[in-house]
Amino acid sequence: MFRFRKTFTQGPFRTTWTGRKVGWSFGVPGFRMNFSANGGIHLSVGIPGTGLHYTKKLFRR
Repeated sequence: MFRFRKTFTQGPFRTTWTGRKVGWSFGVPGFRMNFSANGGIHLSVGIPGTGLHYTKKLFRR
């Protein structure tokens, strides 16, 4: 299966395009807030460089 994803980054803001949907996020290393195309909001907290992170769903439409 082939999947497409393109990410554009401008400072703390990131836009991700998957071909069908667009998502936005902002944050700094270790903390990121994600807004999905379907109205979901997630908070991600992690330890940079380790691959360890925790994601919490805050809102889903």
